[in-house]
Amino acid sequence: MILHLVSTAGAALAGAGIATLLRLPAAPLLGAMAGVALLGLFSTMSWSIPSTGRWLVYCLVGWLLGQTITREALGVLRTAAVPILVTVGLFLLFGIVMALGLWRFTDLDGHTALLATAPGGIAQMGVFSAEARANVPVVLAIHLLRVTSVIVLMSVGLKLMGERP
Repeated sequence: MILHLVSTAGAALAGAGIATLLRLPAAPLLGAMAGVALLGLFSTMSWSIPSTGRWLVYCLVGWLLGQTITREALGVLRTAAVPILVTVGLFLLFGIVMALGLWRFTDLDGHTALLATAPGGIAQMGVFSAEARANVPVVLAIHLLRVTSVIVLMSVGLKLMGERP
């Protein structure tokens, strides 16, 4: 068990380190996920975190994300409430329409299709999809594609507008 735990932790840290060096979006999260996934696919040395440990990890992710909420951020939200609500509503509507299409025309189950198309961060959607018993790798792969596309397109857009990314 200790060897499996050490192997899994090493794979997570190595993956996070490589992803960070490559400057990937959400590098520690996605790199650790890839490292552990590769370990599990190509060996029997993977260790699964028990439910109590997962609960603690989810609490830590919530703690990390909660720290990003500041009075300044809430002040910006207050001054742009209507456009933000319209944008969020449109994203949700588009996500639901896309989810219905994925659910209807592919082999994806409803939870996976809905969470894969929901607007949200990779960490949040990963945790939520695990709790909802959705197909976590599919949800995360679609979100990774979405986030990477946004980063690339916004970088180009900012350069065209004369801003640095």
